[in-house]
Amino acid sequence: MMIVSLSLFASLAFAQTTDVKILSTINPQTSNNIQMGDVLSRSIEVEVDAAYQLPKTSLPMKGESRNGIELRDVSVRTSKGSSTNIYKITLSYQVFISAAKPLVMQLPDEHLALIGGAKALSIDIPAWKFWYAPLVAEGITNAKDNMLPQSKPALIDLNMHYARFWAALALLVTGLLGLVYVNADKRWLPFMNGAFAQAHRNIKKLGHEQTANKNALMHMHQAFNKIYGANLFANELEHFLAANPKFLKVKQEITQFFEQSNAALFANQVASANQLQQLKTLSKRLRDCERGV
Repeated sequence: MMIVSLSLFASLAFAQTTDVKILSTINPQTSNNIQMGDVLSRSIEVEVDAAYQLPKTSLPMKGESRNGIELRDVSVRTSKGSSTNIYKITLSYQVFISAAKPLVMQLPDEHLALIGGAKALSIDIPAWKFWYAPLVAEGITNAKDNMLPQSKPALIDLNMHYARFWAALALLVTGLLGLVYVNADKRWLPFMNGAFAQAHRNIKKLGHEQTANKNALMHMHQAFNKIYGANLFANELEHFLAANPKFLKVKQEITQFFEQSNAALFANQVASANQLQQLKTLSKRLRDCERGV
C-alpha cells in the first residue's frame, strides 16, 4: 500500500525546486522488512509554468540498476491547467540484492530537468532509505535443520461442482430424450408407439408398387379406427375431434384425407403421383399431434 503526503515541508517529502509547485507525493508505506524481489513505487505530482516541458530525455532509463536497485518502470501523466502544466511521475523500483544480514538501502535520488523556460528548473526527487531484510539469516550451518515444514494446500470443496455437474448432465439427458421423443420413429421411449407412429413407420416402408397408395390409406384408417375405438367415417370427424382435441390443428388435412380416401377406395379414382408422399407427411404430423409436440 502507498500513503499520500500533501505537505511541501515534510522531512520525507521529495525536494522542491523554486517555481516547481509540489501538489502531492507518494512514498512506500513501510521502510523495513523489504526483501529481494520486492517492488517499491513512489510518485510525485508537480505544477510548473506552461512554458516549461519535461522531455523524455530527462527521465531515468528503464532497466538501469544502481546499488542493487533496478528501475522497473517509469510513467508520466501530463495534464494542462489554464497557464500551467501538471506532471505526475511514477517510478517503480525492484530490489535485487543478496545479503545475509540486514542492510540500510535507498531508492536513488533523481533530478529531472525541465526545458523551455527562461531559467533552469528541475524536479528533484531525494533518495529514500529503507531496511533490507535477508531471506536467510547469517551463520546458519545446516539449512535443512532450519527449514519449516510445508503447509498442505487448502482443500477445495467439490460438492458445489458435483451439484453443477449432475444438474448439467440431467439437462443434457433431458434434452437428448426430448429430441428422441420428438423425432424418432422407433419405439425407444414410452408413449412413442402410438397408432399414428406405427402407421408412419409402415407407410415409410412402402415402395412404389401399384398397391402402395391403397396400403398407405389402409394404415391411416387403421390408426384412426384404433384411436376412435371403432370404424371412423367422414361424417363422424367432428365427434372424433371433440374426443381428441390434440388433432384439431390438422382438422383441414384430416378432412382432405377422408375425401381422397373415399375417392380412391370407393370411386376407383386414380391416385396422384405424389399421394404416397402426402400420406407420409400427414402421418408424421398426426404422430407429432399424438405425442403432443
